[in-house]
This record gives sequence, structure tokens and C-alpha cells, in this order.
Amino acid sequence: MATSLFLDRGFGRTTLDLVAQHAEVGKSSLYARYPSKGALFAAVVSRSIQTMFDHLTPVPQGLNLVQRLQAVGEALIEGMLHPRCVAFMRITAAEADNFPDLALTAYQVSFDGAVLYVLKGLGAANLAAAGPGLTALAQRFVEVAVQPLSFQAAFGVDAALLRQRASACVRDAIELLQEKIAMTDWGQART
Repeated sequence: MATSLFLDRGFGRTTLDLVAQHAEVGKSSLYARYPSKGALFAAVVSRSIQTMFDHLTPVPQGLNLVQRLQAVGEALIEGMLHPRCVAFMRITAAEADNFPDLALTAYQVSFDGAVLYVLKGLGAANLAAAGPGLTALAQRFVEVAVQPLSFQAAFGVDAALLRQRASACVRDAIELLQEKIAMTDWGQART
């Protein structure tokens, strides 16, 4: 319920009282769990980001490294271009002056989730198993391949146009990172 209210009304026009009314719970119950609107919004944003990552398709097996990076990049871009994701990026950015910690946390949760998805797509079971070289490459890949299109969507560029450009943008990022890719100890990420 809170998610719908934040998406429909924005942060400023959504109140805890309104959320309690729509969720048909007592205000005291809501305030006990979320002491402020910022705390509720942070929970909604974190849950929405996690939901996006939960719905990303696993990278198909049997692909070489470049094919895996291509598949991972395209899947991440598709997830980031989902209207709900774009709406939360906009709301969070709009409230960054009032809630800088919330905006930074939302960014970090999204970035870290994207990096972890790339690492898993490359064959690392988790962040600890990836090693620093692979982690640095995954971070840079997200910065170069995914974030530019995601940020463009947040600023109003048509998502359909960005989807058309996604494959080429990911290929360009892979090409730009070729030297870093060649220098990385891939460990278990190699096929």
C-alpha cells in the first residue's frame, strides 16, 4: 500500500496517516514499525530494488565471458528501465536534499545489487568468492554499461529508445573494458 501511495502521490504528499488509513492498520502500529515517513520510504525503496533484482533472469549457462557480460548488461538495463524503478529513482533524487542519507542508501543498494548480479553472471557465487579484480571489473561494468541508460531514463528519455540502444551500449562498454577484462584473474568465472 505504501509503495502505491509513494508512486501515485510522491513523497511530499504521502503521509504516515494516509498510509495507515489505506492499509487499514492503526497509526500506532505503523509508527511503531516506521518512526518516520523517511524510514517507511527507505523500506519501500529497498524492497522495490530487491524485487527488481529478484525478477532478473539468470544468465544462461554455456556462454563465453563476453556473451555473459552482454546478457547481464542487457538484463540489468531492462530491470532499471522498468517504470516502477524509474519512478523510484525520480522520487529519491527529488528528495535528496531533504533526505541525503536515504538517497545515498538507495543508490548504494541498487549499485551493489547490480554489481552482485554481474558477479553471479560471471560465475562468482558471492562477493567474497569474486576477488578484488573481478569485483572492480563488475563495478566498472555497471558504471559504464548500465548507469548511463538508467540515469537517462530517470531524466525522462524514452525507455523504448533506451531499450533499442541497450545492446549496442553494452557491447561498447565491453569493448572499452577489454584491457581490464584481459588483466583480470577470472578464477571460477572462466568457462
